[in-house]
Amino acid sequence: MEYLYLVAKLKSPLDYFKKLNKQVLFYLIYGITFMILIFHEAIYTPDTASYLIAEMYRSPGYVIFVKLFQFIFQGYFDLFTVGAQLIIGLFAVHVTLTKISKTLKLHPISEFIFLALLIFPFFGPLYVANNICSEGLSYPFYLLVIALSTDLFTNYNLKSFRYLLITCILLALTRGQFIVLPIIIAVIYIIKNKALALKKFHLKNILLLLLIPLVITLMDKTYHKLKDGVFVTTPFSNLCMSGAAFYVSNASDVLLIENEDDKNIFNDCYGFIEENGWLLSSKERDSYTDYYNHFHKNLGNICNYTVHRIGTKYFYDHGYSFVDSRVGIENTCSNIVPILIKNNFGKWIKLYYSNLVYGFKSQILLFFIVLIFLFSGIKMLFSKNEFVLYLFLFSSLILSNAMIVAYASHSIMRYLFYNYSLYFLIFIILLKLLKHGKKA
Repeated sequence: MEYLYLVAKLKSPLDYFKKLNKQVLFYLIYGITFMILIFHEAIYTPDTASYLIAEMYRSPGYVIFVKLFQFIFQGYFDLFTVGAQLIIGLFAVHVTLTKISKTLKLHPISEFIFLALLIFPFFGPLYVANNICSEGLSYPFYLLVIALSTDLFTNYNLKSFRYLLITCILLALTRGQFIVLPIIIAVIYIIKNKALALKKFHLKNILLLLLIPLVITLMDKTYHKLKDGVFVTTPFSNLCMSGAAFYVSNASDVLLIENEDDKNIFNDCYGFIEENGWLLSSKERDSYTDYYNHFHKNLGNICNYTVHRIGTKYFYDHGYSFVDSRVGIENTCSNIVPILIKNNFGKWIKLYYSNLVYGFKSQILLFFIVLIFLFSGIKMLFSKNEFVLYLFLFSSLILSNAMIVAYASHSIMRYLFYNYSLYFLIFIILLKLLKHGKKA
């Protein structure tokens, strides 16, 4: 017995040493990643200029960030911006890796695979930290939301919850596609706590989460009031949605549009799109995949080059200021997009589904995630197993982002890479549930 006691005492320092070695290896990987990428030049994409000059159709988060760095670092802007994005990004990776590994009890091999997937976006083709675009901040913020959510669901850590609220706001102000995240977290919080959800402590947390979208909207409008002189949300969402709506439209749809300006803009845009062959009806194609690829290739031409440009010019030529012209075309799109979708719903929903599948690269993977979402959602109602909770959380995040992206744009890697590491976590959780099925 005394021998066994001594062995047990020796095991703890050994485990600590192994853990320390693993942490050292993590930091070594972060250091190598930083050193490789800090010497990689900053990347200026077509979107970069719109952030640097604070275009009205850009959300405030990243605009304020780059403007601050331009003011402070001036000629060294590129170096310090890339450096800051690397530091923030790698910090978020480490926090997420640590929290998720502890919560899901990941095996060391699984930890390193998870780490590799988290770091992947920092390298080609995305280069999120080197690219002077909003992903340099939105990716770290997104990871932190996931990490801090684990504390909320596992420990009800009040300090982490406050950080979660702040991070959700920063994330949505940087990329508006994530404004629904607090609602998803609140729904899971309610399901997890069930009858206890109406208790003062839990009810306060739920209400704070549900209020975040309102807070974000008010902050966004206030930013534009101070910068542009108009109290409006960032005018680009409805414009983005117009791409698919115009692609499936017909010239006769103008008969359902009541406002005269909206009619004129629709006719001008439709004529230009038709002339360039960017409509679904432009020509017969061999398969629907060909139709979707045609849309995918020309979405920018339809949305930005046609609707945004022609619509802004229309209002400007009619005496509107440049700012009011931007708001005007956004409002026009909000009026006509529902009409075009409703009048061509069969064609639109087929295009939407193809867009969704394109993001998943396979119908099988899409159906698999939907099945996981439904299974874990139902299972959560009757089970207290935390693995089921995280299965539902991760599948919800994947599906919600994919559905929003497919509705508002085309499903490219730039909008969907945030969740690539979550597929691996879902696989690991399923293995754990199969191994310990009776406890689930």
